[in-house]
Amino acid sequence: MPNSIDRTTIALGYLRKTVAIALLALAVAIGVASTAMAHDDDRGIRLVTQNMYVGSAFDALSVAQTPEQLRAAVATIYNNIVASRPAERAAAMAREIARHRPDLVALQEAAMLRTGTGGPATTVRSDLLQSLLDELAGLGQRYRAVAILPGLDAQAPSALGFDVRVTMQDAILVRSDPPGDAIKVSNLQIEQFGVKLATPTLVGPITDPRGWAAIDVTVRGSRFRFVTTHLDSVSPAIRVAQAKELLLTAANTSLPVVMAGDFNIAADTSLDPSFPAYQAMINAGFTDAWQSKRAPDPGFTCCQAGNLLNPTSLLNHRIDLVLFRGGFGVADISLIGNQPADRTSSGLWPSDHAGVAATLRLPAHQVDNR
Repeated sequence: MPNSIDRTTIALGYLRKTVAIALLALAVAIGVASTAMAHDDDRGIRLVTQNMYVGSAFDALSVAQTPEQLRAAVATIYNNIVASRPAERAAAMAREIARHRPDLVALQEAAMLRTGTGGPATTVRSDLLQSLLDELAGLGQRYRAVAILPGLDAQAPSALGFDVRVTMQDAILVRSDPPGDAIKVSNLQIEQFGVKLATPTLVGPITDPRGWAAIDVTVRGSRFRFVTTHLDSVSPAIRVAQAKELLLTAANTSLPVVMAGDFNIAADTSLDPSFPAYQAMINAGFTDAWQSKRAPDPGFTCCQAGNLLNPTSLLNHRIDLVLFRGGFGVADISLIGNQPADRTSSGLWPSDHAGVAATLRLPAHQVDNR
């Protein structure tokens, strides 16, 4: 019989052997997983769509009846946007995007806030798009904005003693560091919808010129069109008309198509009065990536409280969508910015929307001149 020292030596030797075998098994598993991930990356394209949230509602403008009420409403909007800490929120969204390392990013409400007096307001108070790009670069993730779709650009006097200018933008970002530099982009298209909302105000109607931006993407022998849009948020009838217009314009190609954005259609319920627009896109051959991969998970993306300070998530509809047509497959899809841990140090949700991150398997090579 071995003495106590021998027994200890034997036990330690057995423990080391067991640990070594476990580590070897772990290394093999990691190697297999890494190979599978690399293989999946070889066949896939990663993307994120995110409504960044301007930081305020604008309802007060339409009910103002006097110049004083108008100036007070503009001041409220300005204060709301500042209180939403756009730069801080952009940093939180950048962290989520960097974690997923998408090749393509679709942004909505990438808004600018500017102030001034005696002419066009030019003093930048916040710039969500530039803040996001800067934060991504600081995280070692370099992207370039290849498409910027101009939206509402409105300026009005405020009760704060200066004019306030809010500029809405949608954008498409493309990764510019390896392997993103292998992505070729062509055929940039930016177009406004013919049907748009006009809201009466004390200073006259304000038209919301929404539209779409698209690029043709060539990567690893495959070519497809990538589209982002942000359909009207007020009128279901306008939303339906814009969706149909989108099918006749941006999606009018024999190329495979991916559309990613804030469609403002509750795809989780047929009771939404604009649901026929969603159905029209499905009938046109598009597949809802979330529904395809995650059903029956509702995948709610909208909406948190306007001040973003609600402690418990209020997301209760899925309106931010990734739709595709033409031979894609869904490798993975998930929500980002929807967990309490994703909030900023000030307790703010990054946006009133959750983002959607997806990896799509690429279709076979196709050529189209449109």
